[in-house]
Amino acid sequence: MFRREFFVLSAAGLGVLSALFAEPSAKQTLRYHFKRGQKELQLLRWNVLQTLKMKTVVSGREEIVETLSRSVKIWKMLEVDSAGNAAFEYSVNDIEMQQKQTGRDDASYNSKRDKTIPAAFANLEGKVGVPLAHITITPQGRTTKKPLRIYAGSYSENRITILLPEEPVGTGDDWTEQMPIKELRLPDRSVKKVKTQQRFTLKNLNNGLANISFVSQVLTPGLKANEEVKLADSFSSGEIELDLDAGHLVRQQTTVDKTIVGIRGNSDYINYLSRLTECCCGKTMCGVCKSTEN
Repeated sequence: MFRREFFVLSAAGLGVLSALFAEPSAKQTLRYHFKRGQKELQLLRWNVLQTLKMKTVVSGREEIVETLSRSVKIWKMLEVDSAGNAAFEYSVNDIEMQQKQTGRDDASYNSKRDKTIPAAFANLEGKVGVPLAHITITPQGRTTKKPLRIYAGSYSENRITILLPEEPVGTGDDWTEQMPIKELRLPDRSVKKVKTQQRFTLKNLNNGLANISFVSQVLTPGLKANEEVKLADSFSSGEIELDLDAGHLVRQQTTVDKTIVGIRGNSDYINYLSRLTECCCGKTMCGVCKSTEN
């Protein structure tokens, strides 16, 4: 009933974050700042770990789908213009996937080892180890994307940066980003437009890290259960770490934990639990980075 592309084409922010202080105790203006020829930004390696468990019960029949994927994505800087807008080339270097589903054989794939892609992961064909998109990022974090190939994914998988606040912020302050209108095609062939946004909060500044939490919010009221199923990723929340000393985002974790009741009958439901973690901290003991070494 609910189909999700598991190809991790995700995206976490890349750039240099500059904190500008008006005075020692003042709020901070957060901006991405890209430098031409900065060697450490020519190539940035992101380790990505994603898990999903989806349990569906319809008319007393239970189905469970579990997926785990590990991947390495690469950001390659192409140029920086005079206004500080940076252009990057995005690719997925390698990927390993596992899937279990009630009533079907288990499936697995490792792009480093396997020559044939199983049917369960057919959407990966021609999308590993090749440039996927050119992406431009402004100092505030607004992005434009020019796909070089067709690929699919959810918003959380494709986030490139977070939008930084226009005004200075301090601990506890929040800001919002309005997301693109989502269009749901209904059984009667009509289209329902749904508004969503993400709310960010600066939790604290600690040891050179800016810790930011976020939560996705659905603004359109009165959604039915079968409509919420199509918006699973719009119920996400998580945390982001920006390393002020290193000058770029180093970690992001996004979680969706949603149970939707009444998809067909009163006792029918879907429980959707997913977690996406991206990290480029470079620490050998990091659980995410270590899990993608092999």
